[in-house]
Amino acid sequence: MLKLNLFFYLLFVFNFSFAQLDVLKNVSSTANSFINSKKTQSNKDISNGLTEALKISVIKSCNNASQLNGFYKNDNIKIPFPSKINKVKKACLNIGLDKLVLDFEYSMNQTAELASIEASEIIVKAVLSLRFNDAIQILNGSENSATLYLKDKSFDNLYTTFYPIVKNEMDNTEVQKMLDLILKRYNTIPLVKKVKFDLTDYITLKTIDGIFYLIEENEKEIRNNPKARTTQILKKIFN
Repeated sequence: MLKLNLFFYLLFVFNFSFAQLDVLKNVSSTANSFINSKKTQSNKDISNGLTEALKISVIKSCNNASQLNGFYKNDNIKIPFPSKINKVKKACLNIGLDKLVLDFEYSMNQTAELASIEASEIIVKAVLSLRFNDAIQILNGSENSATLYLKDKSFDNLYTTFYPIVKNEMDNTEVQKMLDLILKRYNTIPLVKKVKFDLTDYITLKTIDGIFYLIEENEKEIRNNPKARTTQILKKIFN
């Protein structure tokens, strides 16, 4: 009789334990479903927040870059005389062409400023096409992670789009004519090796670099300064 009672007791315990295990499995499954749901929502919020942060940064940066002397008077993005042909600059200064060199440097920056007027719409389109597959990593990354991600994903297309814009503005500022005159004078100097230089490529690259520098600075501001978070989604993810 005692053995029979013990058998039924053990059977009850095992059944109860299995029932508890089923309950725990159901609870665990529900919890995981809830967590995954929250994670998905969180990723979506983060992606939207990063897009918003970049969009705001792009618009503000391009507005600043396109202001009068936006490049020329900002030492962080000012376009210098091309280092690849710096020997040309030195030689021209030695023969008294200081004003021509200065005018050329100013015109390069003026070209970048004019090109930046159209940059905002172009780069915002690139931002809106981004897919932040690693949004959490970007959010928790360095202060300029979103900007670097944008530049990495869109640089080639931006360069292709910017190149003809820069070339058109170069015609307006006549900066190519200035360089041609500088090189013409330089190439007449005895014993020097004649120089050619792709100025459109140079200004295009420097314009993009300058704008992205400003975008980085604005991203840092949004990350570090609560007052720069001007929308609800920015306040939600950057806290």
